[in-house]
Amino acid sequence: MKLGPFTLRNRIQSAPMGVYGTPEGYLTNEGVAYYELRAKGGAAIVTIGESMVDSTGTSHGRVTPLDDPGILPSLINTTDAIKRHGAIASIELLHAGTRSRTDRPDGAVYGPSAGTSFYGKQIIEMDEAEIERVVNAFSDAAEMAKRGGVQMCMIHGGHGWLLSQFLSPLHNQRTDRFGGSIENRARFVQMIIENIRKKCGPNFPIEIRLSGDEFTEGGMVLNETVELARILDGKVDLIHVSATTFNDRTAGLRMFPSMFLPRGCNVYLAEEIKKAVKTPVNTVGSLNDPAQMEEILESGGADMITLGRALLADPYLPEKARKGNETDITPCIRCNYCISQSFTPYVKYPTFITRCVVNPVIGREYESQFVQVSSGKKKVLVVGGGPGGMQAAITASDRGHEVVLCEKSNQLGGALNYSEREYFKEDIKKLVGVLSRRVQSRPIKLMMETEVTPEFVGDIAPDVLIAAVGAEPFIPKIPGIMNRNVVVAASMYDEDAIGEKVVVIGGGQVGCEKGLHLAHLGREVTVLEMLEKAASDATYLHWLALMKELEKSVRLETSTKCTRITEEGVYAVNNGGDEMFFEADTVLLATGMKPRTHIVESLRNSALDFSVIGDCYQPGTVMEAIHYGYFSALNI
Repeated sequence: MKLGPFTLRNRIQSAPMGVYGTPEGYLTNEGVAYYELRAKGGAAIVTIGESMVDSTGTSHGRVTPLDDPGILPSLINTTDAIKRHGAIASIELLHAGTRSRTDRPDGAVYGPSAGTSFYGKQIIEMDEAEIERVVNAFSDAAEMAKRGGVQMCMIHGGHGWLLSQFLSPLHNQRTDRFGGSIENRARFVQMIIENIRKKCGPNFPIEIRLSGDEFTEGGMVLNETVELARILDGKVDLIHVSATTFNDRTAGLRMFPSMFLPRGCNVYLAEEIKKAVKTPVNTVGSLNDPAQMEEILESGGADMITLGRALLADPYLPEKARKGNETDITPCIRCNYCISQSFTPYVKYPTFITRCVVNPVIGREYESQFVQVSSGKKKVLVVGGGPGGMQAAITASDRGHEVVLCEKSNQLGGALNYSEREYFKEDIKKLVGVLSRRVQSRPIKLMMETEVTPEFVGDIAPDVLIAAVGAEPFIPKIPGIMNRNVVVAASMYDEDAIGEKVVVIGGGQVGCEKGLHLAHLGREVTVLEMLEKAASDATYLHWLALMKELEKSVRLETSTKCTRITEEGVYAVNNGGDEMFFEADTVLLATGMKPRTHIVESLRNSALDFSVIGDCYQPGTVMEAIHYGYFSALNI
């Protein structure tokens, strides 16, 4: 594909995902390595994330400041790292507008129309002088970026930031030449495009990011965005179509589609815009499967594919697809852990780091460059074939060790096998398949249906033993807990044997997800949770999506404690001391897990070097299992 003076090596762009730098927003060595990995993995364009054109219009700290020449050294290092792997370096230009967290003494923020901002600040309607100042801020930022080695830019005109505030009738109530008709509302954006062309020249491609539909009452809808695209046709080099606006608290569930939405749920927006313009159109929206991406391109749904979370889960997705190794692509499971950790202002304590549940390298790209094959080959016994044990075996083998992996059952996957059948967990099944194939493709001795005892360890005589034996369900002392109508959630129970009326005891993430799945199968489900908040162990964006789904089909009772179980149902009390009865044919127990400490302790002295990972250390998530499986092998 041609884009300005460039011939792209494929039609995959790495989305403008942010990575937090110094307090000033300068990129660190870790930030440079973060973007470099996407270039090494084969993406044609690597886009540096949120970069503010005006530091008085920033939404949150530690984002790249393009009005500060101090950014240039780290920006040059970053673009050098991207370009030396054959990718094009781009950057996202952004002004937060009414969503700015201003440091101005008067506390005011600027926007298209007066009012009160998201953060409760006074909005001053931008006059023509202020509009002209911001136009110059965008073009100066592009010029600064070009000076820093950036080869193209993405103007952010969507998601409820300043430019989309001008474009959307949700925010723009002006009656002058910048308000009213879509032609007038688009004037500001066009002035920015023209000024960037003037300062950066014709060989600096411009991409514009738009929300195809804001999915919010009073906001931009698809037919208006199509008209906007016609206005911008030929004035930009690439039209990037996303969705929603941050004016809606739940926007992130469509902007970064949750696991409850189909992959490619926003593609139809790009497809409609593509029909109306000659400019190439870029689509985005939790795409993960190369076959689906190829079908979108071939059918004319879009000219280019942008990947975000998929390139965190597996930065080498483009190269693996090119070489025909699709079955080794680590799938993004759309848990939204990566985004939720610093999703301001809804997350009370933002971490300002990036992590991926299924890829332990993400956020550690710089240090991972120094991981080497071990200088001394050792014999490693891994006990347990769950995600942590498989990752430990894979990493130890890749570092040159002799590895034996033992699994007590006849199936790899551990606790993941209990959840992969849920209708929104297809990617968990893919993940288990990818890890299993990696184990089987390496010189790892795999021993299934093998129970490991101290005597067995003595026969193997390993130098290192890694215990990954998992956890077992915690069974609370509730009268009736052993009744025939009680089923443990963390087991391979027969779904067909589940009754029509189900009460789930335990409304953590597992209980809520199990309840949602059973409701999807047609059961009448009630979830009981003793805390005030259900699924409090879920990451923010997944929690938000899960709560919205539960509202549709599940009765959720919080601050409610089960007191006894009978053949007819469940008795419980609420915080006010009122007794309640919930009729149930089946009671599903989701009251947590406890580590298999007795197995761990029986093996502790069986090898000179011994480590414990995953649920048998502390019941947690797949993230802890995979990450500490990885680290346990690095420590050998």
